[in-house]
Amino acid sequence: MRTVQELNNSKAPIVRIDPSLEQYRDKVLFPEKLAKANEMLKTAKLPTRKRVAP
Repeated sequence: MRTVQELNNSKAPIVRIDPSLEQYRDKVLFPEKLAKANEMLKTAKLPTRKRVAP
């Protein structure tokens, strides 16, 4: 385990992931929202990029 001073000086966030969340790894929790999002992505178009002359 690191000391408090080492943790305070580190740039990385301190996160502990709850292992009970593994049960949701391969499940789609909101299939209606997923279908709607996929449909929107099919019809979405990206704006044209304007090229800037060097």
